[in-house]
Parts: sequence; C-alpha cells; structure tokens
Amino acid sequence: MISATLLSQLPRNIQRLVRGVSSRSVADFQQLCERLADCSESELCILQPVFYMHLDPDCIPAKSTSAATTDIELARWSLLAIVTTLNDIDGPGADDSKKQYLLSAWNRVAPWLVFFHDQFIMCRANYRPVDRTPAIKLVTSILFHVLVVGRGPSGNTALATSPTLYRPIAELWSLALETKEEGVVCISLESGGRTTSLRVLSSFLAAECTQNEHFVTILLEVSGGIGSVTSAALKYVRSIRSMPKDALLVPMLWGCVRFIAKTSIQSAAMREAYILRQSVKEIFSVLRFLQRLLPGRGTIEAALTSSFGYLVFLLDRADDPVSALHQALRAHALETVVHIGPSEPLDVEVDFHKINADFFGILYQYLVHDKS
Repeated sequence: MISATLLSQLPRNIQRLVRGVSSRSVADFQQLCERLADCSESELCILQPVFYMHLDPDCIPAKSTSAATTDIELARWSLLAIVTTLNDIDGPGADDSKKQYLLSAWNRVAPWLVFFHDQFIMCRANYRPVDRTPAIKLVTSILFHVLVVGRGPSGNTALATSPTLYRPIAELWSLALETKEEGVVCISLESGGRTTSLRVLSSFLAAECTQNEHFVTILLEVSGGIGSVTSAALKYVRSIRSMPKDALLVPMLWGCVRFIAKTSIQSAAMREAYILRQSVKEIFSVLRFLQRLLPGRGTIEAALTSSFGYLVFLLDRADDPVSALHQALRAHALETVVHIGPSEPLDVEVDFHKINADFFGILYQYLVHDKS
C-alpha cells in the first residue's frame, strides 16, 4: 500500500479513489483508471502499488462464478491500469520503476492472465463478466510488455521461464490465425506508439517460447499434431503479404522463421514436414516481397539473418537438401541478398562462402549420383 507521505502528494480526488480501491471498491477502481491519462509521470509511479494489490493469486477462483465477481473485476481493473501506465515503458524517457514493478510482481500477474485466458478468451466459463475481446487485449498487452522489458542477461525473458503460460500462448497462437471473428483478429493494441495486431503479437510470443521443448509439446497437443503446427506456421508466413504495410512486418517474419527453425532443430519430423510444405520457398518469397514493400524503411537484416540461417541448417541436416536448395533458388534467395541497398548495412552471421560451397556440393552429389 502507498505510505501516507506519498499518498499526500496525489491530488485529493485521486487520494479518495485510492482509499476506495484499498477498500475493494470496483467503482472507485474504474474511476481511477479513467483518470490515469491525466496523471503525471511521478503520480503514476506513486500509484504503482495500488495496481497490484488486488492481484493476489490466492484470490483466483477455481472458475468464474457470480460469487467471485468482485475479485474478478478488481483483477480486471488492475490489469487495465497496468497496461495503461506501461504503454510508454519502452519509449524515450520511460520511468524504470514501472518496469520493475511489473517484473517483481510477475508471480502475482501471471496466474491471473492464465485465469482470464482460460475463462474468458477460451470461453470455458458459463459466467463471463469480461467479454472475449477486452480479455484478449488485456492478456496479450501484458504478455507483450513482459516480452519487451523482461529479458535478462542470459537472454531469457519472464515468458520463457513461466511454464504456466505455455498453454495460453499456444492457444492464442492458434486462435489468432484460425478465428473467423474479425473483432478478434483485427485487435489493435498500443505499445510503444505502434498499433499491433493479435497475429503479430502471437508470432512474437510463440517464437520466444519455442526455445523450451515443453512449449512445443503443448503446442502440438493444442494444435492437433505436427501437420497442423507446420501448416499453421507457414500460414503465419504467408499472411504477412496481406497485412497492412508496417515496419513490424519484418520482425514478424523474423519471429516466424525463428519459430520454424527452432522447432525444426527439436524435431526431425517437423523439419521434414516444413520442407514438404515448401517452407524455404515461402520464407524467401515473403522476404523478397518485404524488400520491395519497405524500401528505405529500416533494414531486413534480422529477417535475412534468420532466413539464411534456417537454409544453412537445412542444407546440412535435411533428408533432402536438394529440395531446400531448389526452393531457395525458385524464391530468388540469392537475388534478395544481392539487391540489399547500400542504406541497409548487412551484419549477417552467416558464411555466404559456405553457402556457395554447400550449393555446389549438393549439385555435384545430385548430378553425379542421382540419375532419377
């Protein structure tokens, strides 16, 4: 709770609302959230403890019922307040204290995200005081902020070390691609001044979690097996062509390729299933599309790095590297590298001389030994 000294630094109307929130008043919490836009940066920092006080995991009901309405609504407005105050967390001049509050209280926040996802996004509750679309906005916004600010020295994020979130993220990954409800697919979230779709967010979240094989196991279970996962992963790649023009499309492709590469490394069956579904051709075709779509708008370096890294892996490990090579050539992979503009410095940790050697080695083996 806020100390009396800090509380006295807030406007009187905000002090009154804070006391109401402390007394579990949902109406006062709603009013407080509605006035956050008028609060100064220092006032928002003082208010941080208020936003987390009602996110006690012990108050999470086994299922959503009318008897638990107050706890659910208090958690809902808590999450909304966190999202509202974190929109500039990765922006210039952002106060680090808000980031630290989120990370230090993550063990209180994450269980409520699981509850909201299970009960209101996946509609597993008969009593739903929170509609599906607002629930998706809340859950995915919090997950995205943690993805941005929660990376530690080892490179892992709070997401990657939160196994309880693997199933919700896996289900969101499938939901974003397969749902027919435009109100869900076209959700807009403010993060760092950008409007981000659910599909983009889901691709980032899934790519982050694929470093853990347990997540991939859950994803296979949720999606219905290797065929469904590999098909969906390539639908993500192809969908980039039909999305609104935005610089976020490049990191989205990077995330998609990272997802495909990681799961290919973990499973030979998935690796070969991707190749059968023309993964190399799809990836480099979209990469070339982005190169033409976004001239002079940043760099495709990250996507290029992951794409060629994936290709090199297949040339070395695939059962049929000739197929991977053929797909790359059909998708103009080498031309894409050649046409990188001088304004786009390339820092790709891929040995292109080795790629050439692999190309010629595969061609030689194919021509000399394969007469079919």
